[in-house]
Amino acid sequence: MWWKTLDQQAGELTRHFKSSPRFIHPTADVAPTATLMGDVYVGARAKICHGAYIQGPVWIGDDCLVGNLAMIRGPLRLGDGSRIGFATEIKNAVIEENVSIGPQCFIADSKIEAGAYLGAQVRTSNHRLDRQTIRAMADGELVDTGLEKLGALIGARASLGIQVIVLPGRTIAPDTLFEPRITVAKNLPSGRYRLMQQTVALHDQTTGH
Repeated sequence: MWWKTLDQQAGELTRHFKSSPRFIHPTADVAPTATLMGDVYVGARAKICHGAYIQGPVWIGDDCLVGNLAMIRGPLRLGDGSRIGFATEIKNAVIEENVSIGPQCFIADSKIEAGAYLGAQVRTSNHRLDRQTIRAMADGELVDTGLEKLGALIGARASLGIQVIVLPGRTIAPDTLFEPRITVAKNLPSGRYRLMQQTVALHDQTTGH
């Protein structure tokens, strides 16, 4: 049950920061206008850009980038080599190594596996409109998670194009590619998906054609 890793991570971070205070590696580059609140770890060669807001408990690994005006709210661990784009908001997430998240995304209560790529304005929905608890797949069976807020599992090396929306509790299979503006309403096998588009010629009033 992948969503259990969110609680496990929260516990691990709590235990870590009880014994170790906030730490910023000497080689990290933290902009003077960035805000770090609470328990935060910033690894070697990480870069925190102007206007970024980080509210712990948050662990930012080595060689990470947190873009201008990004907002990160813990509990959250950002794996080594991962990059967060301009004005992206992330909260309560497991982000593994070498993940790229583009500008103006919203990622909440989710797990993103290593090497995944999310284009600009990708959204993970984490709350049902009918306010019911969220169901998700576990060992091939749809189960009630008991959670009112849960995002998505995005598999390793998956690629999501601009403005892809993932509905609550869905799983993106590893190595899957979703082209822009798709709404992922159900779990699909690994593959490449695109919206079918039909272009209709409008009547040209100036020529009569």
